[in-house]
Formats: sequence, C-alpha cells, structure tokens
Amino acid sequence: MKREVSVLAALAVLGPLAVARHSSAQLPPQQPFPQAVPQQPFPQAVPQQQFPQPGVVYPQQQYGYVPPTSNTRSGTEITVLYTTAAVYGVGMGVWVGAEAKIKDPGLFLIAPAILGVAAPIGVYVLDNPAMPRGLPAAIASGMVIGAGEGIGIASYQFVSRNKADAWGFRGLSRATALGATLGGAGGFALGYLQEPSPKSSLLATSAVVWGSAIGAMYGYGASGKGLGYGRANDSAALGGLIGFNVALGAAAGLSTVYIPSYRALEYMWIGGGAGFAISLPVYLAYAGKDSPPAKRGLVFSGTATTLGIVAGALLAGTGSDSADSESGSHFAHLDYFLPLPTANGAMISLGGRLE
Repeated sequence: MKREVSVLAALAVLGPLAVARHSSAQLPPQQPFPQAVPQQPFPQAVPQQQFPQPGVVYPQQQYGYVPPTSNTRSGTEITVLYTTAAVYGVGMGVWVGAEAKIKDPGLFLIAPAILGVAAPIGVYVLDNPAMPRGLPAAIASGMVIGAGEGIGIASYQFVSRNKADAWGFRGLSRATALGATLGGAGGFALGYLQEPSPKSSLLATSAVVWGSAIGAMYGYGASGKGLGYGRANDSAALGGLIGFNVALGAAAGLSTVYIPSYRALEYMWIGGGAGFAISLPVYLAYAGKDSPPAKRGLVFSGTATTLGIVAGALLAGTGSDSADSESGSHFAHLDYFLPLPTANGAMISLGGRLE
C-alpha cells in the first residue's frame, strides 16, 4: 500500500514535468512577428487650376518644369474690354443723337444710356465661354485706336477748313463712331487669327498717344514763323495725325520681334514724361523775345520726349512679368549716358549693346 502511494505521488510530481518537456520539444521556436512597413503618404496631385501663381514654387518647378501660360484671358483683360465697350456704347449713342438732330437733352441721352449698357452685355455674351488670351485686349485696343484715328481726321478737317465747310460736331461723332467700329472689328480679326500678347496691344495703344502728342509738338514748332498759336493749329493737327499713324506703324512692326513687359511700358511712360519735363527750361531762353517765337521750343520738347520713351524701354531691365512665361522684354543694354562738349554747345552720347 505504501508503495502504491509512492508511485502515485511520483507520477503526480513527474507527470506535468514530462508533459512540459514533451511540449517544449515538439513546438518549434517562436519567430518574431514581422513589423508592418509604414505606409508612404500618397503623393498629392497639385490641382491644375492653381497654375501659375506668382511667388509659389510647385513640385514640378523644382525639377525644371514650368507650367505653360494659361491660354484663357485674364480678369484684368476682360475688365478693360468691358470698360472700353461701355464707352464705345455711349459714343455710339451720342452719334445716333447727333445724326437724328435731337436737341432736347433728356431725349438726347436715351440712346447713349441704352447703348452704354447694351455694349457690355454684348461683351458678356461674347465671353461665354471665356475668350482666349489676347483677344479682349486686341478688341479694346482696336476700338481705341480706331476712335483716335477718326478724331484725328475730323480735327484736322475742322481746323483746316472754313466754318461753312467744317464737319462740325456731327462729323466728329460720325468719324469717331465709324473709326471705333472698324478698329474693333480689325482688333477682333487680329486677335482671333494672330493671338497677340496683351502687352503688344497695350504698346500699340500707348504708341499712338505718344505719336500724336509728339507729332503735334513738331507741327506747332515747325509752323510758319509769323503764325501765332491759333493759326498754327493746322500744322499741329496735321503733325498729330501723321505722328499717330507713324507711331502705329512702328508699334505694329516692332511687335513682330519685341514683346514689352509691363515694367517696360511703365518706364516708357515715365521716360516720356521726364523727357518733356526736362525740356521745359528751354522756354526760358525765349522770354521777352519775339523772334524766333517760343513755339520753336516745342521741337526740342518733342525730341526730348521721344528720347525719354526710348531710354525708358532700354532701361526697363530683362526680367519678365510674373503674369506669364514670355521671355523678357529687354533687347538692348544702355551702358553709359554722357554729355559731350562741342564747339557750339554740347551734345549727349549714348552707348550700349544689342542682345
């Protein structure tokens, strides 16, 4: 009996040890649980409508890729066309009233009010879907240039004819309306077929303003020695009309090889104003003198204004505007600007290089 109890006790003690040993021998060693590879963040696509934004560097640009310029007109460009269309509509209404010989002010203003609203509505219809880049600027520029041409022709006819043969207000409004209409149609055709840069259109518009002003200065200054300012209006009007068209042709030819930046256009305006301001002291030399008349000083003013515009274009710099990806506007470098004494006075020497 004691032996049986001892055997049972031994089995009770050794049994679990044997099971544990058998279990540890049969099971393979545990392998470490593989760690999950962290997920890489999925690259986020940059929305296409965000290109381009000035001052923002996108991932594509870091590797040398620059997104192309949008071919859709900008908000500024269409705003200019809306404004020009409103003025055009009012002008057409004035022409209608003049042709109808309406004398009553209340009735006369009906047509300008209606057409002044209808013209921008026409632009809205034309801009749905949005017009391509450059087309609104070309249309607006064409209307302004055409209207200016009509005003120049009517002005010269008015001052060069006697009162009985002058066109008068009706002829002025007729020439302006016809010129603006033909100019707008021409601008639409040019913008649709050629897709010019808005800067080229702005250059052409600026050029005709400069040309008419400088031409009028030369016209006044080159008029007869014995003519006063009143009788010299014929020469001034003719000079302004010639300068208008010469500048327009020059801008059209220049736009085939040169696209200015907005900075260059700003410098041209500043340079022209500075050139005219610098020329003002020349009139002090004519103080108290009857011969030659002081209007001869306008020849120098026209020359100084022209040089100021050219200098502004040369000094504008090479950087392109952030609004688009066109190449820079700089085609020449001005290296020095020196006064040189001569036997009878002084002259100005400019030196530089062309790119």
